Amino acid sequence: MKILIPVKYTIDVSQLKFDESTKQPLLDACPKAMGDADKCAVEEALRIKEKLGGTTAVVSIISGDEGLRVIRDAYAMGVDEGYAVYHPEAERLDALSIARIIAGVYRAKGPYDLILIGLASGDTHSGVVGPTLAAILDIPVISGADSLEVTDEGLVRAKCMMEDGTYVFEARTPAVVTVTTEINEPRIPTLKAILKSKKKPISKVELKDIGLEGISAGIEVLDAKKYEVPRKRVIIDATDPSKIDECIEKIVGLLREEGVL
Repeated sequence: MKILIPVKYTIDVSQLKFDESTKQPLLDACPKAMGDADKCAVEEALRIKEKLGGTTAVVSIISGDEGLRVIRDAYAMGVDEGYAVYHPEAERLDALSIARIIAGVYRAKGPYDLILIGLASGDTHSGVVGPTLAAILDIPVISGADSLEVTDEGLVRAKCMMEDGTYVFEARTPAVVTVTTEINEPRIPTLKAILKSKKKPISKVELKDIGLEGISAGIEVLDAKKYEVPRKRVIIDATDPSKIDECIEKIVGLLREEGVL
């Protein structure tokens, strides 16, 4: 089983802070790392490899050498190969451009039996790269897998929990599967594995090598501000025990006005 895992070097949204006066996100001060869903995709690939054998490879589109960190992190987890595709405006590439680049790596370095990718990145959270990639490669896609089973015969079976129930989808390899953060708990690399990952070679893939030399960024962020929920700040004084019933009636009335009841 040969598995390709696209991973993204992106901001760690759990550590994102905002300027209190302008409400703008402090992106330059926010650390970057591999997204949670991508870590789960790497972990799932490693579990499949441990069960069925084969090789695993990650690919990341980055603008500078600092982005190599996500490939090193994947190496520390146990991935066999890593490919870095440099683009000067990697952060501004749209989903279609990203999918085209990954498809180019798939064709140049593959073929692969399975492409595992996080359902959505923490920054854009579009969730369309996986399906777009499958459309370009003309192979099946299963999106939003919460559990995954792959057999020796190349059958992929995934359970996807949705609002109206749990669905089971099946596909034959080669296929693309996007995974949620519910699918597993990513392993924590040992210190020995981390040190070893720093010495492993990373293959650089040129855009011209995959026929995409002229691909350009297509996203421009016009504005981004902290989302705030306005508070009603209604205070009901319930310190007088004799007015408890009256206070309860006021609270119930306010909830009805808001459509909660």
